[in-house]
Amino acid sequence: MPSPAEAAKNTVELGKKHIMDQRFRIERQRKLIAELKRDAHPDCAVKAVQTLSDMEKLLAQMEADYAGAQERLSQATTDEKSLRSVERDTPM
Repeated sequence: MPSPAEAAKNTVELGKKHIMDQRFRIERQRKLIAELKRDAHPDCAVKAVQTLSDMEKLLAQMEADYAGAQERLSQATTDEKSLRSVERDTPM
């Protein structure tokens, strides 16, 4: 069973994967929008642009959450190491 720090690290890394996946979806959406405009489907293109905007907002939130999670993980890891050091150096 992983330690709480390892479990948190795995969760943060999963968040990183979700961010990369979202970037891929955004790129694919941009290509679809270009195709819609090229093929003269303006109504669909307008909806697709709105969806792209929503996707970009979500990506920005995901990136902010990821940065915060990394910071908390870094602090927790530091705290855990400090605690182990104190436990190790404390005479019984």
